[in-house]
Amino acid sequence: MNTELQQVVNACIALSEAGQRKPSVGMLRAKLLSPLPIPAIIKGFSYWKENKATLKIQKIAEPTAPSLYSGNDLAARVTQLENEVVALHCELKKLQQRFEGEGSS
Repeated sequence: MNTELQQVVNACIALSEAGQRKPSVGMLRAKLLSPLPIPAIIKGFSYWKENKATLKIQKIAEPTAPSLYSGNDLAARVTQLENEVVALHCELKKLQQRFEGEGSS
């Protein structure tokens, strides 16, 4: 079972065990931790309805993203981005001055 489907099934189980009303697609969409497409919610909801007697909440393994940069690479990247911000800020000031100059003529 994929993680989207398992997330919906887990939400269905949690809602039904909490004594709340019978889960619905709209209720599931509001309760899910991350937004999922409606077809995925419907598929998970249907799966839960067909198998609710045998299903238990399962932990969903979050995929870990490998670190793309080391500490030194990040510092260099921050410095590069700061320099770009300064350059863009200067360019924006020049454009504002030019615009103000044309507006007063």
